[in-house]
Amino acid sequence: MASSMSSSLCFRRSSFGAGHVRLAPSSSASVRPSAAPPRHVTTENNVRIRFARHGRKFSPFYRVVVIDSRARREGRPIQYLGWYNPMKKQTSLNAPAIKEWISKGAQPSESVARLLAKASIIELGEFGTYAG
Repeated sequence: MASSMSSSLCFRRSSFGAGHVRLAPSSSASVRPSAAPPRHVTTENNVRIRFARHGRKFSPFYRVVVIDSRARREGRPIQYLGWYNPMKKQTSLNAPAIKEWISKGAQPSESVARLLAKASIIELGEFGTYAG
């Protein structure tokens, strides 16, 4: 039984890094399913204008960035649009670039929408949120 098991399994190097080995079926024993035709799925990237936190502990500093909505908070942004320092209540915003991204369909987060409304770049809707 051990001999049949060793003949159907082999050790293969994989991309786990140096020294890592993965147990995988050998090519002769594995049965590959028929290749299904590729599905053409169209997905739209939902682009957001949101804050990326920087600064120290208890001393926040935010950059206003354009980023894919699925990316993490400190992920790589598409473009930097400005910054906001809540400790000193200072802002520096690139208004033409922000308006251009909003016209392309980027949605600001609620906190960024409030900041942009205070800077008179956008208008908030009836309920205090960005109505697009």
